[in-house]
Amino acid sequence: MKRVLCLLPLLAACGVQAPPAPLVGDLLSAPTALNVRGQVVTLDTTSAAGTGGFGVKVRLNAAREPLPALRLDGVFVVSGGGLWKSPLAAQGAEGSAWGRGAPGVQPGEPVQVVVRLRDVQGRVLWLRDDESRVGTAP
Repeated sequence: MKRVLCLLPLLAACGVQAPPAPLVGDLLSAPTALNVRGQVVTLDTTSAAGTGGFGVKVRLNAAREPLPALRLDGVFVVSGGGLWKSPLAAQGAEGSAWGRGAPGVQPGEPVQVVVRLRDVQGRVLWLRDDESRVGTAP
């Protein structure tokens, strides 16, 4: 049993590391539309800030159904005060995230929302919404 326990830290160190967070400039240069298998995919977002924290909802759109097979993998919000990132609770083409610690994000502030997507081959794609304003959270 002691031999197995001694190997556990080594096995844990061999795990797959998450990719490093993208730079703000990379996020701001993400496209506002993607052509995936002949369909143009865009992003709609809604964000809100209040005393309880900051949240964002995202939705992928395409001109025709069904949407291409894309998985929402994370959300990044660029504001004048910095960068907020979060995993998404996603179901199909819609996802949401809520949390605290959004640097300087206030209701009425313009932000850029960018999502990280994965296609069926596991490749990472980036998609950005046009600039939007933060709403007021209840």
